[in-house]
Amino acid sequence: MLTIDWKERLTQDTEDYLENKLPHGNYDFEIIFIAYPERVNGKIPSEVISFVSGVIVQRLGRKHVEYIPFYKNLWFKKGDYGKQAFGTILAKLTHKNPEIYIALMEELMLQTDAAHINSLLDKVMLPLLRKHPDKYLAKVYGWTRHANEDLAHAALNLCIKLIKRREDLIPDVLSHLLNQWSYPLGEMQSLHVQFLKTVAKLSPSIYLGVWKEYGISRDPQIVELLSASIVDYAAEIEPAVEIWTKSGNARVKKAGLAAHKLLNRKKGA
Repeated sequence: MLTIDWKERLTQDTEDYLENKLPHGNYDFEIIFIAYPERVNGKIPSEVISFVSGVIVQRLGRKHVEYIPFYKNLWFKKGDYGKQAFGTILAKLTHKNPEIYIALMEELMLQTDAAHINSLLDKVMLPLLRKHPDKYLAKVYGWTRHANEDLAHAALNLCIKLIKRREDLIPDVLSHLLNQWSYPLGEMQSLHVQFLKTVAKLSPSIYLGVWKEYGISRDPQIVELLSASIVDYAAEIEPAVEIWTKSGNARVKKAGLAAHKLLNRKKGA
């Protein structure tokens, strides 16, 4: 835990950096905290980076938009410390100017790997979605259909994390994802299954409603989705599964047989 003395020193050093170095294009923000003596696995503790990033946001005040080149430099040039600082800064600024900062985040996510995309969405977007889903869900829905597979995967993962925290949003998010079932899901299919499993655990009634609507389907993709999503026995879904086991379509029959076997095992348990 940061002591009061170190909080005071880090605050003073941050203020000095913002006043005397950043305005002149000096982006070496690590000079703020490099003297901190404690290390965790050889690195400055994340608590220090978060504290300094918070002070930066406070001191920049209304001028925060003027320093987008600095934020980009943090992400691209300052390694793990910079990426952590960038995430903390955006988490504090995005609600102040969503159009600018979400666009900035998307720009950077398209140039990074899956782990960093997930980290940014968790740190920046998840808190915003929990408080103001009406403002930000549309953007996330767009990302679930993005041509960049890493971003699309991360966005759907974000939806799963969101409904675990806001169960009241299950119908809205589910409705959006159901619309995607009319098109080939490809690599996204497994995440749609995971989403359905999450719904089944959080709200069995909503999950069974999906079966009631789509259990009559003979579309191989839909049959595979429903069959793979079973987490418990439910008498309501047995008739559909029985029909699938007798299908002349190889994919439908294979999924149906697997579902039938799973249902019997769950029923016996």
